[in-house]
Amino acid sequence: MNQPLASGGAERAATVAPPADFLDGFISEEEYAARRGVSLRTCQRDRQLRQSPPFVVIGRRVYYRIEAVRDWLLAREQEASRKPSAPRAGRGR
Repeated sequence: MNQPLASGGAERAATVAPPADFLDGFISEEEYAARRGVSLRTCQRDRQLRQSPPFVVIGRRVYYRIEAVRDWLLAREQEASRKPSAPRAGRGR
C-alpha cells in the first residue's frame, strides 16, 4: 500500500508556500489609533458612537481591515468650498 513518492513530489513540497497569517491585511486598534494620531480612547468612543470604519473583534482585541479603513476615509472625503460658511466678524455692517 505504501508507495514511494515520485521524484516530482519532493520538489513540489519544497515550493509550497507556508500558510499566510490570517490577520494579514488587518491592523490592531492600537496601530489604527497611532496612524490616525489620536488616543486609543478616541477610537473606542468613535466605535461606540458608530463613527468608525468597520471592525472585527477577535477575543477582546479589535482589528481593522486596511482596505475597509481606506474605503471609509474616501467615503468621508470632502472638497473644500470656496465660500465661507459664516460671515466674518466686522464686515458688511
